[in-house]
Amino acid sequence: MSKLQELIDQYCPNGVPFKKLDEILDYEQPTQYIVKSTKYDDSYKTPVLTAGQTFILGYTNEDCGIYKADKIAPTIIFDDFTTSFHWVDFDFKVKSSAMKMLRPKSTFDGSFRYVFYAMECINFEAVNHTRHWISKYSQFEIPLPPPPIQEEIVKILDRFAEYAAELQAELQARQEQYEYFRNKLLTFNEIGGGTQRIIWMKMSEAYDIKAGKSILSSMIEKEKTLNNPYPCYGGNGLRGYVSEYNQQGDKILIGRQGALCGNICFANNKFYATEHAVVVSDKGYCIPRYTYHLLTKMDLNQYKTAGAQPGLSVSRLEKLLIPIPPMEIQYSIANVLDKYETLVSDLAQGLPAEIAAVQEQYEYYRDKLLSFSEYKLSA
Repeated sequence: MSKLQELIDQYCPNGVPFKKLDEILDYEQPTQYIVKSTKYDDSYKTPVLTAGQTFILGYTNEDCGIYKADKIAPTIIFDDFTTSFHWVDFDFKVKSSAMKMLRPKSTFDGSFRYVFYAMECINFEAVNHTRHWISKYSQFEIPLPPPPIQEEIVKILDRFAEYAAELQAELQARQEQYEYFRNKLLTFNEIGGGTQRIIWMKMSEAYDIKAGKSILSSMIEKEKTLNNPYPCYGGNGLRGYVSEYNQQGDKILIGRQGALCGNICFANNKFYATEHAVVVSDKGYCIPRYTYHLLTKMDLNQYKTAGAQPGLSVSRLEKLLIPIPPMEIQYSIANVLDKYETLVSDLAQGLPAEIAAVQEQYEYYRDKLLSFSEYKLSA
């Protein structure tokens, strides 16, 4: 029998009480902690947070209106509109007023970290653009077993969180290694100087560059089937699967519309490219994997047109100059960078797959550990 089960049998064999979050937590408005300038710099000390997926927007040098938090007195930042939230145990400022800082009431004698994990089990999707904490979210109930059980659950889930954090840190380190070697290997002498083995050409000279073709959204299926076996790529990568293809072979795709235009995708075999993707086909000067890494380094988003709908035109891409080393050097560069990218990005065998597996395990055990029956006094 596990220690946790022994504690449950000892303290609450017939269930546990449930309490609303507003009986457990106090909230504070963020007004006095909002950053005044968005001129962030990584050299500055204080992080600027959002409760959304980005979490850390940047760092500020402002030294007033800083929310104080540490490992002894942490907080939960809660997005009032999306209901996403994060655990924070360091000083910070915030970007938006649409947030609340949550801390336990002085009368609460349990584990604040346990409350955080219990909040993750709340199944609620915000569909209306309205503030949710007071009217809705704070009214959700969570199970509150005795403190010894809360602490044991926290120990178990913290181990998962720590392992996931270690994997994420390793992934970040690998990503930085990849970017370092990519920048080193793909930085050549200036045009007109240095080694004669590198030639410079316009993209229009080295590649055929054409936009894909439009296709009805109703023709794109989310999953691959016998009737829809071909991958369909749009401006932001894989959109789904379709019944026909318009491209074949190893090709580079460049997103051409939206804020993320200029992102790079590698596609091979038979596939469909929509009008939102620019298809780059080599003319024999470059191997496709060298081209893929080179265009990724070039940050093509910087060449987008301004406007409500940013875009990247084929004519603009055709004018860009690219370095073309001998084939043997291209193969060497591509082989080195492919190994790093596989480790970082390949969902089948890289670190992201391991992180996803740990996250799945964590969610399974979290939901199991926090599934208590409610104890109610008999009438």
